[in-house]
Amino acid sequence: MRNFWRLMRLIAPAWLPMLGACLLALLTIAGNVGLMATAAYLISAAALYPPLSALSPAIAGVRFFGLLRAMARYLEHLVSHDATFRLLARIRIAVYSALEPLAPAVLAGFRRGELFSRVMSDIETLQYFYLKLLLPPVVALLVLGGMAVFAASFSTDLTILLFCSFASAGIILPYCLFRVGQNPVRNLSRSKEELTVVLADHLAGMRDLLSFNEAKRQMKRAAAADAEYSHWRIRTGAYHAWAQAGGNLLMQGTVSAALVLLIPLLQTRQLDGVVLAALALAIQSSFEAVLPLSTFGLYRQEACSAASRLFAILDAKPRITDDANDRKLPVHYHLSAEKVTFRYQNGRKPAIDGISFELPAGKRLALVGPSGAGKSSLVSLLARFWEYETGSIRLGGKEIRGYHPDALRDAIGIVMQDDYLFHATLAENIRLSRPSASMEEVLAAAERAALGAVISKLPSGMESIVGENGCGLSGGERRKVLIARAILKNAPILVLDEPTAGLDPLAEREIMQMIYTATQGKTLLLITHRLTSLAGMDEIIVMDRGRIVERGSQRELLAREGLFQQMRHLQNDFLATEAVQSTSLHNMFELGRI
Repeated sequence: MRNFWRLMRLIAPAWLPMLGACLLALLTIAGNVGLMATAAYLISAAALYPPLSALSPAIAGVRFFGLLRAMARYLEHLVSHDATFRLLARIRIAVYSALEPLAPAVLAGFRRGELFSRVMSDIETLQYFYLKLLLPPVVALLVLGGMAVFAASFSTDLTILLFCSFASAGIILPYCLFRVGQNPVRNLSRSKEELTVVLADHLAGMRDLLSFNEAKRQMKRAAAADAEYSHWRIRTGAYHAWAQAGGNLLMQGTVSAALVLLIPLLQTRQLDGVVLAALALAIQSSFEAVLPLSTFGLYRQEACSAASRLFAILDAKPRITDDANDRKLPVHYHLSAEKVTFRYQNGRKPAIDGISFELPAGKRLALVGPSGAGKSSLVSLLARFWEYETGSIRLGGKEIRGYHPDALRDAIGIVMQDDYLFHATLAENIRLSRPSASMEEVLAAAERAALGAVISKLPSGMESIVGENGCGLSGGERRKVLIARAILKNAPILVLDEPTAGLDPLAEREIMQMIYTATQGKTLLLITHRLTSLAGMDEIIVMDRGRIVERGSQRELLAREGLFQQMRHLQNDFLATEAVQSTSLHNMFELGRI
């Protein structure tokens, strides 16, 4: 019931068009009842060969009720669906507005296909809440009231019959079908979500599945999920068919019972014979109001399941608080951290354990260390994606919690290790950081990121589609696009998280040289586990298991026999081995040509 009232509050702003749709639906059924009753009366009366003038009112009534039914039905569909689709758009905006503050901390617990299913399928399902759950009961009650008054003028027993029949078709039948069919409906929603998740995983990991010859196994998994979804869809469809059959059976039984009650009235001349067919067809056509209620319980189950999943998103609490209203940028951009501690889950060891550092405006600081040292976690804290537990992070002498997250992110340009490139043009991907930028500014940022050679070889230059997540670019080119995006933003602080990850030594040196050139005069925080090309950094902080174990310039760290020097030796040995293997392979190719 709680979800029901929450949905009612969501549709409250659209009450006027929905009330209009309800009245139009009532007019539609009234027109149908009038059309069938008048047509039956006209045919019965015409069989007695009366004067044409006696049939004129019935003929006019057939025309009137026919036009009324057609126009009211059209307007009812127009108004009700327009109001419903506007309501669904409102719900989508509410859900997306709730999703945005949850990223990425809370959304990490959801699967991609699961979120997609909730945002798309579950919201679409909520159209049943009004069209199948709210509107039909109201219309059925109004029609029942009108038909009861109409039937009472002929027979009290007929009125009782209508009440019993409407109650059977609108309450007893839906309840019985709901009790029997609630599990199939629930399983249908679950299997549909699971199928969406499997297909999303399949499409996202297609390249890896093909590389390891696992595509067939994944296809079997998708086929199994599809078979389960189809099974429950057939089961649910069967219950809908039973609902329609049961409703039609009740309708025909009511008409037959009405004839049993009315025919004796003909013998006592309490009822004119030409009215009998009109009453029978009026009763039959009035069931148009109550027949949709036969599936009420099934649609209620679907709508409530969808609502509960959506409200689980709306009720989720963000990991960060954005109560701060200060949208002003700081006067200076001195960044500092003091004894900052952070962990992803309670009970786990801290990902960051009491670190402190100072990064004056215009200086360059590198955070290095092995994987899992906590470097990327610090970037997430600076961007307010996660909330640190203890300690203090300050920007311009003010705690970053005191800034509105949007203002803070305006001051910091961040290139994360897993940043995304959209299936759009190269220019659109770069312009993401500043949509108002002109093409000249986009080109200037691309040139500073050393993308000139990349642009020249693309078929349409800056208007070339880069593919989903930059699949049409190499690893180095993709990193340059991300850096160009950050350069275009022109934020006073630039944070680069593993900008050379996965690149060969030559491409790494090229990227690092480009970074040093493009960030002249800006504050730079570089996160990396690669220890080459760090001579230009003002300070290097070495992290391990969430703690700072060394700090100093590159020369100072190399003079010590600490973790930095050990990591440097290991990387040099690896690069030397890689170079020898590359030279040997080159020589083998040369020998093969001789």
